[in-house]
Amino acid sequence: MKPRFTAAQKVNAAFTLVKGEKTTVEIARELGCHPTLIGEWRDRLLSSAPGIFENPQTRDDNAKTIAQLEQMVGKLTIQLEFAKKVSGTFASR
Repeated sequence: MKPRFTAAQKVNAAFTLVKGEKTTVEIARELGCHPTLIGEWRDRLLSSAPGIFENPQTRDDNAKTIAQLEQMVGKLTIQLEFAKKVSGTFASR
């Protein structure tokens, strides 16, 4: 299913709202959607804006750290499941 609004439409609506050119209700009426949706787009735009100015190396480092943490969580999950099985074996004796 194709998204109802393109990324460009969402950015344009959010910028229009942030600049104060139109109200949330006016933008929503033009696009034929609920005003809450426009507010959500604005919030997403503003929360992701600092990332635009991050150093690409910082983003790469963050991605590597996240991958390492995900790998560690997976390993710990396996260890926990093994420990549960072993402790269950001893508990039944």
